[in-house]
Amino acid sequence: MNRHLKKELRGAFEAPKPDAAAKERFLNAFPQPKLSMRQFVLIQMGYMRKWVLILSVLLLLTAAVGAYSLDKNTLWFVSAATPFLGLAAVTESSRSAMYGMSELEMAARFSLKSVVLARMSILGFVDFIVLMCITPLCFVSSRLTLVQTAAYILVPYLLTVNISLWITRCFHGREAFYGCISAAMAVSAANLLLRTTAEFIYHLTYIRFWIIAAFILICCMIGQVYKTIKQTEEYVWNL
Repeated sequence: MNRHLKKELRGAFEAPKPDAAAKERFLNAFPQPKLSMRQFVLIQMGYMRKWVLILSVLLLLTAAVGAYSLDKNTLWFVSAATPFLGLAAVTESSRSAMYGMSELEMAARFSLKSVVLARMSILGFVDFIVLMCITPLCFVSSRLTLVQTAAYILVPYLLTVNISLWITRCFHGREAFYGCISAAMAVSAANLLLRTTAEFIYHLTYIRFWIIAAFILICCMIGQVYKTIKQTEEYVWNL
């Protein structure tokens, strides 16, 4: 191949020099419909699976029926079921990482960090409303103080959320999903077992320890959420 032909080929296939202004003009040429925060949150709510809502409704109905019938065992049944409410919140908010969809989500319009934070906020708000509703309902039938009722419901929920968040950061795929299910089942079973074998820890005398445990678990949960959000940023850098 002669020198002239090489020069012509090089000129034909040589990439142009980067031009920031041309890049901006090219990107701005694409239509980008505006999306408000409210619309973004509503879109994310649409991706939530129906079984999460069904579980919340079942808990509310159970507490309501127990309050109506004044069944004192309602509190313990609801307390044993709240770990699965925490399981639903964590698995739904971490679904991208658990099912290996993080890279696809990072290529979408909204950052993975924004999506995970939005899902956590939505599910956290829903769970907060559910817990706020079932606590007074269980209080009516439990014959315990309101503080006791709230503590016995909140501690198993917070413990499951903390363990599940740690699992979703350390494991992925089916391992994470099964690990979260195992954690929820273990907390629920331990709650029922302690009720029958160590009933004394549920006396009013020990309520301060339950309150301390709830406070510590809330602080730990904030730390776990922060670490989970930071991990999504690391995914972006690795990509």
